[in-house]
Amino acid sequence: MIHIGIDFSLNSPAVCIKKHDGTYRFISFFNFGDRDWESKKIPKAFEVHRDLSDNSTIIAMPYNRKVGSKDFLENQREKLIDGKTIAELIVNYLVAMYGTSSVNVALEGFSYGSTGNSFIDIIQYNTFLRSLLLNAYRANNIYIVQPSHVKKLAGKGNANKHFMAKAFQDDVLNDEHLRKTKLWNWCKDKDFSEKIPKPIDDMIDSYFIVNTIK
Repeated sequence: MIHIGIDFSLNSPAVCIKKHDGTYRFISFFNFGDRDWESKKIPKAFEVHRDLSDNSTIIAMPYNRKVGSKDFLENQREKLIDGKTIAELIVNYLVAMYGTSSVNVALEGFSYGSTGNSFIDIIQYNTFLRSLLLNAYRANNIYIVQPSHVKKLAGKGNANKHFMAKAFQDDVLNDEHLRKTKLWNWCKDKDFSEKIPKPIDDMIDSYFIVNTIK
C-alpha cells in the first residue's frame, strides 16, 4: 500500500507520501500569488521552499489564490472557485503520480475548539478536498484522524509546533526511512526554538499524519 498524509491549510498544504518500501516523499503546495516561481529573485518568505526544491528535498507546487474582493457576494464566489481549484490541484497530482488502487489517505479532522472566520474557511475548503478524495478513493481508504492522535505520535496530545519539530528532529518514531530523507537531514541540526520556517512545520505535520495509518 501507498500511504498519503495531508496537512491541509489554505496557503500551505503539505503532503507526505509513504511508499510501498517505506521510503518517503514530501510535497509542498503553497500560495505563491501571481509571481514567477522560476525567477531568480523570490520573496524572503519562500527562500526555504526554493532551497528545499532546488536540492530535491521536496517537490514544490506553487499556486495562486485569487480571493481579494471586498464585496461579500463576490468574495464568497471567489472562495468557492478557490477551494475547488486547490483541491483539484492536490488530488489530481496525487492520482496522476500514485494512481487510485492500493492507496490510503489520512488527514486531520477539525479542531472543534477553533472559532472565527478562518476556521469557517478551513471547513469549506477542506470539504472540497474531502469530496474529491472520496471520488478518487474508496471511503474505506480515507482516514480522518483526531488532531490529538497525530500529536500523541510525537509524544504529547496537545503538542505545539515547536514540540512537533523537536520530535521530528529526534526521530521519536525510530524511523530508519525518515533518517534517510533529505528533509530530516536538512532539519536535524536546525534551531527551531524561536521560529519554524514555512513549509517545514507543515511537512513535519504531514509526516506524523501519514504515520497514523497502520
